[in-house]
Amino acid sequence: MLWVVNALSVAVAVLLFALAGLWATVGVRGLRGSLPRNRRLGVRTDETMRSDEAFRVANRVAGPGTLGASLILVLGAVATLAVDGDWSILFGVVALVAALVIIGLVSAIGVRAAATVPAEAEDAGCSCCSGRDEGHGHTAPAGENSGSSDPAADCGTSSCGACSLRGVCASDSAQA
Repeated sequence: MLWVVNALSVAVAVLLFALAGLWATVGVRGLRGSLPRNRRLGVRTDETMRSDEAFRVANRVAGPGTLGASLILVLGAVATLAVDGDWSILFGVVALVAALVIIGLVSAIGVRAAATVPAEAEDAGCSCCSGRDEGHGHTAPAGENSGSSDPAADCGTSSCGACSLRGVCASDSAQA
């Protein structure tokens, strides 16, 4: 039974080290302003994804907290490996919960910081889910985009986030 606990402790520690490495990378790149706007890493909400500047500001503000959460994960992983017995996994679980709470808090602060960034003008050439004719910036005839029950299908992508129109697709389905 002891070898099962040790194997589980090692697995939890490896998971925590991997997550700590990922968050440390995101935190450092966020602080430096070199984290590109994307849908996988960093602070990603409608508010932060509306422009490159909003994304950069949010992740720069969240960077120190992300690094702190990464440090907590490393300490939890070390404690998980250092302690023998059934309680070793508890250190890893507590570290993970604490790090997730910190990430949530600093992400919320980052979103609030992104809200202070002035909004950019809409891209006149984007037709994705917007009812605009491709590249001309004028509205398409009524009902042209209503052929599909999924507004994202009009984009030719799996989500309207790919065209960065921040919720326009939701209003398309209401108009159809």
